Amino acid sequence: MQICPSDATLGAEVTGIDLRNPLSDADFAEIENAWHDRGVLIFPGQNLTDEQHLAFTRRFGRLELSIRRNGSNLGRLSNVDKDGNVVPRSSLQARFLLGNTYWHSDSSYKSVGAKASLLAAHKVPSEGGETEWADMRAAYDALDQSMKDWLEGKIAVHSYEYSHKPFGGMEILGPEELKHLVPVEHAVVKTHPATGRRNLFVGRHASHILGEDLATSRALLERLTEEGAQSPRTYKHQWRAGDLVIWDNRCVLHRGHRWPDDQARVMVRTTVAGDDPDNEWVMQEDAAA
Repeated sequence: MQICPSDATLGAEVTGIDLRNPLSDADFAEIENAWHDRGVLIFPGQNLTDEQHLAFTRRFGRLELSIRRNGSNLGRLSNVDKDGNVVPRSSLQARFLLGNTYWHSDSSYKSVGAKASLLAAHKVPSEGGETEWADMRAAYDALDQSMKDWLEGKIAVHSYEYSHKPFGGMEILGPEELKHLVPVEHAVVKTHPATGRRNLFVGRHASHILGEDLATSRALLERLTEEGAQSPRTYKHQWRAGDLVIWDNRCVLHRGHRWPDDQARVMVRTTVAGDDPDNEWVMQEDAAA
């Protein structure tokens, strides 16, 4: 196995390993250590089945429930309908995907944010459709001390409605599902449980900072996101069918890039639930694990 870091502060490509086969404990430990160090790992050309994708995901922890709370453990992010046709740009399916083009951490609008996301490319467009990640550890390090001091102890409200309503997010769910997606609170600055590094926890789901003026704190959160997501703290991957990427939602933001509206893009994602023992978003079959 070879692990080749990118020139950015995050991201590494892993080759010489076949994830279709069970990993030895030593190989997994090497992968996990590299993941903690680099935040994002790219495994080119793995061509995993759904079952193999799920098996590798479970090495990192318990699976997370989707927003539909229907027990599905594979999220299909696609602009293709059930008959294989590319949906129009105006459709709810396409509009919902558009929200992913803004920097975010998966599930930060849940009471416990996601630990990891694993995204596999099944069908990719001829151009565009890249995924880009931003290192919020290095973003925190780059802040001046006065801003670090001011942010210490600050709490941000993360809201599914705030980030998803403009893109049809309220339309795709029923009242019972929306009941589980009330606004939640997360510290603006977090400490990574495995590395001890400090990082910003911001992105599109962060609505405002508690106790501060709504408009002013909202503008600050947007500025922290945009200024943090600058070179050399960003890494962008051009997908090829069969690629698999894992990233750490606790310290990394990501966004998708647009692609031609008439071309198909089919991705499959699994999500590892946060490691809180009382996490209500853990899938029932994994709750006792």
